[in-house]
Amino acid sequence: MRDIPAGRLSKPLHERVRLATVTREPFLDPALADTLRALPHPRHYLDFETTQFVVPIWAGTHPYEQLPFQWSCHSEVADGTLRHQEFLDTSGGPPMRRCAQALIAALGQTGPILTYSAFERTVINRLAARFPDLRETLHALTHRIVDLLPLVRAHYYHPDMRGSFSIKAVLPTVAPHLSYAGLGEVKDGVAAQAAFEEAIDAGTEASRRERLEQQLLAYCALDTLAMVELVRTLSR
Repeated sequence: MRDIPAGRLSKPLHERVRLATVTREPFLDPALADTLRALPHPRHYLDFETTQFVVPIWAGTHPYEQLPFQWSCHSEVADGTLRHQEFLDTSGGPPMRRCAQALIAALGQTGPILTYSAFERTVINRLAARFPDLRETLHALTHRIVDLLPLVRAHYYHPDMRGSFSIKAVLPTVAPHLSYAGLGEVKDGVAAQAAFEEAIDAGTEASRRERLEQQLLAYCALDTLAMVELVRTLSR
């Protein structure tokens, strides 16, 4: 990348990555801080974990359908106080309705819902399609979603991100005190899905199930805390 001449790359994002790589200087558009500071409170930072079964185990679901079994939400008020709420169902029964109902109760009716990608919007829309009696309320949540990923991609880049805009690549550049490295077995979405499937297996011992639940909760909570730190740092 350092051998690419200046002016050769036609896309601004590619040139931004090249320049940051060559100079080792991060890029931060001041407009990003203005946009983030303008977000009203309370702010709700949301992340889902889902599973996909090749052979469905719950009635009314189909192969490879993404089914939410867990979420984490950090809510922040104007003085910076955080409140953490979470949902995880390892009972073995279909968790989708309880997931939706708990989400509605946690997010209330005010404040932006901050996510990192369009995934959360997709999950909520699918829950709305599955439960007609909750559809209107769930659709109202999607209208409050603010996706941080396009904002970061358009206004920020650090050479240590090495071309990736995933939250795991961005987090060490803005909040190095937070790290996924210290987590146990569950450090990404694939591991979370595997842990969930083991936890709901009738043959899993109670002590093992409890450990898996603790690791699932820790992982998902870090995902939303990472977004809190991302917004706080880039707002400055």
